[in-house]
Amino acid sequence: MRITLFGATGRVGGRVLEYALADGHSVRAFVRDASKLAPRAGLEIVQGDVLDAPAVARAIENADAVISGLGGAGVEDPGEAQSQGMRNIIAGMKRHGVRRVLGVAGGGILNSTAGGLRHDQPSFPAVFKKVSARHKEAWLAMQESGLDWTMVATGDIVPGERTGVYRTLEDFLPDGARKISVEDVADFLLASLRDGTHLQKRVGAGY
Repeated sequence: MRITLFGATGRVGGRVLEYALADGHSVRAFVRDASKLAPRAGLEIVQGDVLDAPAVARAIENADAVISGLGGAGVEDPGEAQSQGMRNIIAGMKRHGVRRVLGVAGGGILNSTAGGLRHDQPSFPAVFKKVSARHKEAWLAMQESGLDWTMVATGDIVPGERTGVYRTLEDFLPDGARKISVEDVADFLLASLRDGTHLQKRVGAGY
């Protein structure tokens, strides 16, 4: 496939790039700093800002699918890259007739067994509420788009290995699944893209 990848220099996005190229996909990586990526076969590097809607749309032209590994700038001031960035991505996809998009968020956007969302529960850590609010905006933008979206939502994303062995549950975090490796988040995104699974769903994932 021809994949446009946002966040390719980040933790998850970097692994998505590595695995996608190894699987034979071609990747157009849209990044703020092109010097952070080494040229290689199958990779097109495009420098730009995800808040620049026309540039985002140009990067999506002729893609078969879009993957976003965009995250926040920090817990105190997460910025708008994930929220407004996702709105720009969706607008670009609609402009160019691209339907498949996958992204990453924290587990706060998943449903709680107590009702409502996990980030609305009294036990949800206050330090993550601003970031989770941006994740919610990105998810709602996907939900309202009518596109074929998938949002994987997790607990802690930690360094590890690509095992391909993790638990998933649509709309909820699997019981006790507090963490997952960076590598397996990337594995999930590419597996879901390949298999066409979890369309228009949030998916909790972890061990």
